[in-house]
Amino acid sequence: MSTYTLAAAAAAAVLSACAPDAWQSSKATGFNQFLDTVGTQCQPLWIGSQQLPQINSQYAGAWQSNFDMFLDNTSRLYYNRMTPADYRVAVQSIALTTTDSRSNRSIDCIIAKLPPDRPSKPSGGY
Repeated sequence: MSTYTLAAAAAAAVLSACAPDAWQSSKATGFNQFLDTVGTQCQPLWIGSQQLPQINSQYAGAWQSNFDMFLDNTSRLYYNRMTPADYRVAVQSIALTTTDSRSNRSIDCIIAKLPPDRPSKPSGGY
């Protein structure tokens, strides 16, 4: 296989692993409402040493690549593609900590705000 073919296959694998609204969250109104709820009701929101003043796809802090992973994992959790226990491990790995009480409180709050009837995909056209 050529380097180009391998790169294209790797990119396809990465993109297929993303949550359904990873690239078009403006259409994911339920998920965006969930983020708004978490953003207001779970403050201060900490992931490791990073405090997130807001949770939306427009966040442009210095922690952007980790924020993207956090947002993708939170989307997976919301769309019932990840268990709360797996979400906790994923977010703790982004923060590189399992014992940080601020992060754990934030993760607990995010999980507590999940709707009881989580959808499996965004509504609207994808």
